[in-house]
Amino acid sequence: MKTLEQFLTDLGARESGENYKAFNKYGYAGKYQMGEMALVDAGYYTKPNRIYNNDWSGKFSGKDGVKSIQDFLNNPKAQENAQIIYKRKQWGYLKAVGADKYVGKVINGYTITPSGLLAGAHLKGAGCVIKYLKSNGQIIEKDGFGTSVETYMKKFAGYDVSDLI
Repeated sequence: MKTLEQFLTDLGARESGENYKAFNKYGYAGKYQMGEMALVDAGYYTKPNRIYNNDWSGKFSGKDGVKSIQDFLNNPKAQENAQIIYKRKQWGYLKAVGADKYVGKVINGYTITPSGLLAGAHLKGAGCVIKYLKSNGQIIEKDGFGTSVETYMKKFAGYDVSDLI
């Protein structure tokens, strides 16, 4: 089984080509293309108006020395720490919607795994993952670039993410 380190490396490669300084047209930042909501969940950022549009007009907490979006882009350690914290939070969201109960089920010819669930949630959130699961793979949400939740769930199936869940 592939390791957690391999999961993070492969996810970072898929998201940004492992480029810690990447910043896409939708305002997602860093190796893992994290948005405002993700950094709120990881404890690096607050946005009082709760309108998460990746305009980065909120306030950074200073965690790991990150006081701005530029600090975040220039701090690989903070990005790695933020991703681990975020993935643990995402697992909580996945459990809250019941996605974890689908582990081991076969949908559209592949087996649902914890790492696949986390990857799907990374792309579109736990809500889109459970919608996919409850529809038995008939409702397949896509991101702004056309990548589907199913693509991520398949691609990232079978990694050992036990340290996160």
